[in-house]
Amino acid sequence: MTDRKSLEKFASKKYRDGYLQSRVRGFVAYQIQSLREKLELTQAQFAELTGKKQSVISRLESTEYGKVTVQTLLDIACATDVALVVKFASYPEFLDQTRNMSNEALQPRTIQQSLSESQNLLQQLGGSAYRTFLEYQTSQGGSTVQDYVANDNANRAPVGAASRAYSRGTPVLGQLSQAGAA
Repeated sequence: MTDRKSLEKFASKKYRDGYLQSRVRGFVAYQIQSLREKLELTQAQFAELTGKKQSVISRLESTEYGKVTVQTLLDIACATDVALVVKFASYPEFLDQTRNMSNEALQPRTIQQSLSESQNLLQQLGGSAYRTFLEYQTSQGGSTVQDYVANDNANRAPVGAASRAYSRGTPVLGQLSQAGAA
């Protein structure tokens, strides 16, 4: 959470606009580079994957380049099987969301990784919990296993313990194996 003292610097429009432009350019460039590195691709390989030229990828990974289009970001997202969120935000929200520039924070999970994690979570839930999840998924129009764990009531074991852990921000997989052992 951003404190008032941090926000006071943003009272100056010149500072605010300069910070926003610099941070967005850097954030986008670092995300593209981090995503490419996660996939263990060179710029040339990433260019081929995304249907761009290597020189375009080089420009996109530059913090000084600020002319990336939403379509280019969509092309990258589609080619790498990740989602894209573009939205206007308040300054506190913006600062909170762009604070962590680590590779881990900048590397989204692909849809395949998310599906694999869901499958692993379901396997740890066990047979009866899996059947309960399938019933829940059907009744909720295809909710994800993460939604199920997050929204499940505390009376269903072993999922209830995992649900409480999930809502506290505790890693769920470890909690599920502990809850299943209880």
